[in-house]
Amino acid sequence: MKLINNLLDYTQEPTLTDLFLFTGNTVVKKNGALVMGRGAAKEVRDSYPNIDKVFGKAITEHPTDNILWAPLTDPGHSAPNRFIGWFKVKHHWADNAELALISASVKDLTSFAEKFPKYTFHMNYPGIGNGGLAIEDVANLLKDLPDNVYIYGGSL
Repeated sequence: MKLINNLLDYTQEPTLTDLFLFTGNTVVKKNGALVMGRGAAKEVRDSYPNIDKVFGKAITEHPTDNILWAPLTDPGHSAPNRFIGWFKVKHHWADNAELALISASVKDLTSFAEKFPKYTFHMNYPGIGNGGLAIEDVANLLKDLPDNVYIYGGSL
């Protein structure tokens, strides 16, 4: 794993070998959209129209998954074979992130990163900021992520 002191810019279009992930919750609104109102999730929602509905549907269909992927197919971001990932850190948007959820999501991300070593996975630091956790509490969970995983904002 590599720590990047800057924040991840979700507005830049990923290359074919870059996969962006954002941290989030599991609350799906009545209209089918995932709640993505703060932090990295909000930036992704604002950068990719209708992505909240895409992930709302995915979470409804796969409620026990810790990581889900969606294709980037919106006009302006239309990119065949490019995907963005959701990384579960909490159940409800108003709650603090949970170390157990982060640990399970890290395990799944490790599996993805090891299975696809030619890809670089880019993600905001999980659980801090709107997640309410201290970096020191999360750092130990991230230390064994593979070298093709880049975590942004770790020096906040």
